[in-house]
Amino acid sequence: MRERGVDVLAVSVDPPEVSEKLRQKLGVGIRFLSDERGVLMDALDVRDRDALPPDFVTGGLGKGRESRDIFLATSFLVDEGGVIRWVSRPDTYRVRASAREVLEAIDALGPRAPQRASVST
Repeated sequence: MRERGVDVLAVSVDPPEVSEKLRQKLGVGIRFLSDERGVLMDALDVRDRDALPPDFVTGGLGKGRESRDIFLATSFLVDEGGVIRWVSRPDTYRVRASAREVLEAIDALGPRAPQRASVST
């Protein structure tokens, strides 16, 4: 994506220190933005309400989660003017756009290719 002039940003509801550990573990140069209250993700309509099974939360698997909500791994291509040019919004949290799909979308946008890509995880 760098060859195409695209910066990748990941938005997560995790606190910054959790996202930083993940970034280091993955060994990637992606910048993570923290949206702990889900304000941005709600504005982008990527919250999947009550998606998790009840026992995931009450049975301890959710590590202290109070909500069964989850955010869909939605990919956005945003141009320099802040205009969303492309969106991949799955129907379930189990699906994500592949790197190939995102690259094809960047290439399809042609000469006005976006300068930033934001991926909510």
